[in-house]
Amino acid sequence: EHERYVGISNLMLKPELYLAVGISGQIQHMVGANGAQTIFAINKDKNAPIFQYADFGIVGDALKILPALTAALAR
Repeated sequence: EHERYVGISNLMLKPELYLAVGISGQIQHMVGANGAQTIFAINKDKNAPIFQYADFGIVGDALKILPALTAALAR
């Protein structure tokens, strides 16, 4: 199962957009995800390390934010 973990298994991501929903941003993960051109983070914890890496971030409950974000993007 570890082979699917970003960073820890040497799985490196280089997408144009990385949507990090509920990801804390621990260094082991960010080693693999930091190649993204743009990082957009959603996390309940305003002090989550992911916000140090994110280009854009929202503090809040993803289950409430994602439906509103999806609707706004569909317009």
